[in-house]
Amino acid sequence: MTDRVILVAGLGRCGSSLVMQMLSAAGLPTVGTFPAFEDGLTLRLPSLEAQREFFARCPGHAFKLLDPQDHAPPVGLDYRCIFLTRHPVEQAKSMLKLAGMGNDRKARRATEASVRRDTVRAREAVRRIGTGAVLSLPFENIIHDPIGAAEAIASYLRPDRDPPLDVQAMARCVRRRPASCLPFMLEMELIAHV
Repeated sequence: MTDRVILVAGLGRCGSSLVMQMLSAAGLPTVGTFPAFEDGLTLRLPSLEAQREFFARCPGHAFKLLDPQDHAPPVGLDYRCIFLTRHPVEQAKSMLKLAGMGNDRKARRATEASVRRDTVRAREAVRRIGTGAVLSLPFENIIHDPIGAAEAIASYLRPDRDPPLDVQAMARCVRRRPASCLPFMLEMELIAHV
């Protein structure tokens, strides 16, 4: 098992929950509760030093890290980061759907601009906290090629370690569908099956 802390990072509605589900299915220990893994444990810790101690006690665990430009973990630990992106138009639509503002054109344009700006800032933030090695993975690649995405993740996290991550189990987490914003919240279906 890797001794590095694994960060699954990106802006909201980028596919971070899906990647956390994939890692969990592959047998990696994950922090947070299925299906979203957004318990916010590290955000509630009182200081960066408390966060450093917490992360240091969790080698090999995967953490979901949304908005790393605003909530960066402590610098200097051994991280492996998977940075997720999504087409800004679809990501903005999904963000607004979650907020209950689905068809507001002005809000969508503003959110798209925010996604474009914050993605650059978030990517820089994850480069600064670790060694600079980051696996960039578009949401669309995960949806359209689950096996390829799972293989890329497995290779990045465990290039020559035993046992290898279960790529097939990871790929089975991906529901075949268009990569565009769905008209419903997929997470609600997943919660119903827990």
